[in-house]
Amino acid sequence: MKFLSRLAIAGGALLLPVLLASVADPLASGGNAQKKKQPSKYVSAKLCKNCHNRKDNGHPYDTWAGTPHASAYKILASDKAKEFGKKVGIANPQKSGKCLECHVTAYGIAKKLAKKIKPKDGVQCETCHGPGDVHVKRRMMAAAKSGFDPAERQKLTEGEIITKPTASTCLKCHNDKSPGYKPFCFKEFMAKIRHLDPRKKRSKADMKQLVEACYSKCPKCSKKNGEAKEAAKKK
Repeated sequence: MKFLSRLAIAGGALLLPVLLASVADPLASGGNAQKKKQPSKYVSAKLCKNCHNRKDNGHPYDTWAGTPHASAYKILASDKAKEFGKKVGIANPQKSGKCLECHVTAYGIAKKLAKKIKPKDGVQCETCHGPGDVHVKRRMMAAAKSGFDPAERQKLTEGEIITKPTASTCLKCHNDKSPGYKPFCFKEFMAKIRHLDPRKKRSKADMKQLVEACYSKCPKCSKKNGEAKEAAKKK
């Protein structure tokens, strides 16, 4: 009997986090839950690393860590950043909101929603993919189910996370308001930070679209397209 009691207590302890996660997930059910939706919290790249840095999913965390995004805050301490700062009256870029709003994740967001975010970690996963707390809760709930295989590609639920950031996401920062702005070409920049999951099967057409995709007002691509149209007219 004592053994059965201990087993029941242990089982309850294991289920409690899952139950709490279900209650805490503002998108877990329909109806009134949608009306009472709470602002999502940021979890930080360090937590993302727990699942998104394996060989089977292509080591996306390591890819991010090797990009300028990861060192965006540190870059503000460089001589070049200080030179840009002087042009617009900023003495210390690492302390200016004008710089920090694009060089760190969740700048200006309420502290209670972003208390796990550290400025020194620069532009993290959630700048592009959105706050990750709902995603984490739902993946934990899925992992608690029998038959769960962490090596399998998971089917994500609606509203869980942004899986495909668009050019408009990037253009919030990569625009001519920045003193160090360079013409932004979505397809070129994405090629430098892309971290595809190798478990997802993509056709040649899918890969071609990934390589060629840009946005209509890209200063580089619109110029090339214009030149190509003019050349075609002359033929």
